[in-house]
Amino acid sequence: MGEPRVLEATATREGKWWNIAIPELDQVTATKKSSEVQEYANSLAAAVLDVPEAEVDVQVVYALPESVEADWKAAREETRKAKELTIAAAGHTKTVVHTLREDGYSGRDIAKMLGLTFQRVSQLLNS
Repeated sequence: MGEPRVLEATATREGKWWNIAIPELDQVTATKKSSEVQEYANSLAAAVLDVPEAEVDVQVVYALPESVEADWKAAREETRKAKELTIAAAGHTKTVVHTLREDGYSGRDIAKMLGLTFQRVSQLLNS
């Protein structure tokens, strides 16, 4: 047995049903439970290809309703930007701590001045 065959499926909620489409096989199945989507997708692919389920790897993508898709993309982009800003802020904080230390301030002085814990200042000085 070689590598499993990789297929893509899309799960779309319609009413109480999750429709699972595997375009490459031109097949669709459905279930009422989102917890069964992956199982149904694997089972469908294996049945159509007439192979054991271990020989297929169906990658399921859950389609978002159009009413929330743009908001979700915006939220992901905002999260990415926030992570970048957090990394930048950490770098600036480290620079300030090291500059104050070079200017002769003690770790405890720096902690008080910046509102950080002494332990955090120590970590920044040792990194």
